[in-house]
Amino acid sequence: MNRSFSIYLDLVRIISALLVVLYHSNIRLLSVDKLPLSTHGHAAVIVFFVLSGYVIAHITSTRENTPLEYWSSRLARFYSLALPAVLLTPLLDSLGEAMAPQFYGDRTTHDLAWLRILTSLAFLNEVWTLSIMSFSNVPYWSLCYEFWYYVLFAILTFTRGRKRVLWCAAAALLIGPKILLLAPVWATGVLLHRWTTLQRIGRGAGAVLLAGSCIGYALFHHYQLTEAGSAWLRQIVGAHWHQQFAFSRYFMTDYLLAIIVACHFVGVRALAPSLERLAPLVRPLAAYTFSIYLLHQPLIQFYATLFNGDPTGPWFYIVTMLAVFASIYAIGTLTEQQRHHWRRAIHRLLASPAPQPLPAVVLGIDTPIGLAIIRDLGRHGVNVVGIARSAQALGLGSRYLHRGVVRADDVIAQLHQLGKEIGPAALFAISEADIVMLNQARDALPGYRMMFADATRMERVLRKELTYAAAADVGIFVPRTWHPASIAQADEAAQEARYPAVLKWADPNAIAPLLRQAGMALEKVQHCDDAQTLTAALRRYQVTGRYPMVQEYCDGYGLGQFVLMKDGEALYQFQHRRLHEWPPEGGTSTLCVSTPVSQQLMRQSVALLRVLEWEGVAMVEYRYDPATGRAALMEVNGRFWGSLPLACHAGASFPWYCYQALGLQQPIAAGPYRAGMRCRFMTAETRRLLHLLMRPSPQTSRWRALAEYLTEFLRPGACYFVHDWRDPMPLWRDLRHSVLQRLLQQRYLNKAK
Repeated sequence: MNRSFSIYLDLVRIISALLVVLYHSNIRLLSVDKLPLSTHGHAAVIVFFVLSGYVIAHITSTRENTPLEYWSSRLARFYSLALPAVLLTPLLDSLGEAMAPQFYGDRTTHDLAWLRILTSLAFLNEVWTLSIMSFSNVPYWSLCYEFWYYVLFAILTFTRGRKRVLWCAAAALLIGPKILLLAPVWATGVLLHRWTTLQRIGRGAGAVLLAGSCIGYALFHHYQLTEAGSAWLRQIVGAHWHQQFAFSRYFMTDYLLAIIVACHFVGVRALAPSLERLAPLVRPLAAYTFSIYLLHQPLIQFYATLFNGDPTGPWFYIVTMLAVFASIYAIGTLTEQQRHHWRRAIHRLLASPAPQPLPAVVLGIDTPIGLAIIRDLGRHGVNVVGIARSAQALGLGSRYLHRGVVRADDVIAQLHQLGKEIGPAALFAISEADIVMLNQARDALPGYRMMFADATRMERVLRKELTYAAAADVGIFVPRTWHPASIAQADEAAQEARYPAVLKWADPNAIAPLLRQAGMALEKVQHCDDAQTLTAALRRYQVTGRYPMVQEYCDGYGLGQFVLMKDGEALYQFQHRRLHEWPPEGGTSTLCVSTPVSQQLMRQSVALLRVLEWEGVAMVEYRYDPATGRAALMEVNGRFWGSLPLACHAGASFPWYCYQALGLQQPIAAGPYRAGMRCRFMTAETRRLLHLLMRPSPQTSRWRALAEYLTEFLRPGACYFVHDWRDPMPLWRDLRHSVLQRLLQQRYLNKAK
C-alpha cells in the first residue's frame, strides 16, 4: 500500500466516522432542523466494513503473519476501547436518564445489565436472532459483526485442511446466519487487496471507476435503495423474520454498496493522487476514528441531558458536540492510544514460553516478593514449586505455580524429600533468616543450585559495620553511625548525634532470638527526634545487653539500585525511587517508580559489591538528597527486595536472569527496562493513608494524602505489588485474608493512632 493511498484511506475513515456521528446526532430534541448529510450513517458503516477487510488483508501480508501477532494486535485494538466503552455507557445512561429521560425514550434499556455487559465484551450481542443492545450504544452492533469476521479470517489464513473446515463450521454455528449475511461485504475489502488484477488497472480505467462509483453512490442514495431493499425483504420473509434480521435486513443492497465502495477504492489507488501534504492533519485525526465511532452516541445523549438547552438554535447542538469530541479525545488518549500496552500484555498472555530444563523451588511465597518470583519464572516456562508458611499464602493462588506446599517444621528435611521427587532444582529464598538457615545446611541439600550468596558473603551485608567499612573503602558516603556496646556508650551517642536520628539493628536476624526471649518485638527502624527520646529507646534494650546502632537521619528520598552480580561483573542493573513509604518517615516502600540508572552512582554501587565479592542479586539502598546531590548509603540487601514487583512489571526480570545465570550457568537474555513505571503495595499504602488521615504531617495534609491515594488509581499504566489481571487469584487471597481481617480487627486503625 503506497503512502498516498494510505493517507486517503485515513481520510475516508475520518469522513465515515463523522457521517455516523451526524446520523446519530440528528435528533429533534437536540436540533429541530434536520442536519445536513445526516442520512449517510448506514452507508458509512458499510465503508468501514470494506475498509476493515482491506486493512486486515494488508497487515497480515506484511507484519501480522502469525496467529500470535495477529491476535495480540486485534484483541488489543478491540478491548483497549471496547472495555471502557461497555463499562462507561451504562453509567452515562443512568446519569442522563435521571436528569432528562426524554432524550432516551426507547433508545436504551437497563434490564439485565450484567448480561448486556458480558455479551458486549464477548461480542455475542448479534448471534443468531439475538439483538442485545449495549445500552444506548447502538453503533456497538458493528463490532459484534467485525470481531467474528476477524475470527473467520484468522481461521482461513492460519489453518489448513480438515482443521480449517471444522473451525469455520464451528464459528458459523456459533454466530448464525445474520452475521454471515454481511460477511461478503467485509470480504470485499480482502478481495480488493488480494486480487492482483485490480492492482494493475491503469489511470484511465481508474478515472472511469472513480467517476462511476461517485455517480453510482449518488443514484444509490437518491433512490433510497437501502430502504427499498429492506422493504423488499420484508415482503419476501414477512414482518417477523424481517425484524429478526436486525442490522442485516439491508444485506441485499449492502452488497451493491460494497461493490460501489470497492470500485471507488480501486479508482483512487490507480490514480494515486499526491496527498502527502495532508498527512500531518489526517494522521492524528484518523488515530481517533475508532474512539469517535464507538463513544459518540452515549456521550451525545449524556451531554444533551446535561446541558438540556434550546434545540431551536444552533448553540445547544454546537456546545453538546464540542463536549462530546473533547471527551472522545480525552478517553481515546487514555485508551485507544495506549493499546500498545494492551498488545504487549496480550502477547505475553497468549505466548507459550519454552519449557525450562530446571525446576525452581521458592521458599517463602507468602509475600509479594515470593509472588513476583513465581510469576516471573512461570511466565518464562519454569516449573515452580512454592513453599508457604500457611494455606492462605498469596503465592498459592497464582496460576503460574506448578505445585504448592505448606512449610513443615523441619524445612531442611522437607526440601531434601522434595529434591528426591523433582531432582535438581534452583532454590530461591526470600527472607534473610531463611537464607542464613539454608547456607548452614548447604551440604545437606546437594541437589539444589542456590540462588543466593553463601554464608561468608551474606555476613558482610547482614553486619552493617562491615558493609559501611567496605563503602568507605570505595568512597561512598555513609551517615554518621554509632555502635553502642553499653548504656554509657548509648548515652554518649545520644549526646553527640544530630537529630532526627534513626535506630536500626546491625544484624536483625542475630538479635531477633534475644528480643523474643526478652518479650520484645523486632523493630527494624525507629525514628527519634531528640536526645531524650533516643536515650529512652536505647534503655529499653538494656536487659538484652545489646543495642541497635544509631544513625543520623538523612534528608531526601529512598533510591535503590538493583544489581545481578556474577564473577565480579554486573550482569543487569535497575534503579527505582521510593515515592511513598510506611511509616511515612522512612521504611517499607509503598509506592515506587522505575527511573533511568544514575551511571555515576551505579559505578559506586558495583564497586562496593565487588569489594564485598558479591554473587547474586542485591539492592544497594541510598537516601538521595536532590538539594545537595548527595547519596547516603543506608544498607545493602543481599536478597530479593520488597520492590521486586516493580522491577518485574518494568521488564527487569531479575528472578529469570538469576535463574539463567546461577541456575543454568548461561548468559542472560535481557533487554532494557521501562522507566516511569509506578507500582503500589496497597496493603501498606492503605495503612499509610489511614495514618496520615489521623495524624497529618506538615508536609502532607489529610486532603492531599487522600487525593494522592485516589488519583493514583486513575494513572495510566499503574501496576501493583499483588494485583495483576493476568493472575487475579492472589489479589482475592490478599483481600480475604489480609485486608478484610485487618479491618475487622482494626489493626490498621490501632497502628495509625
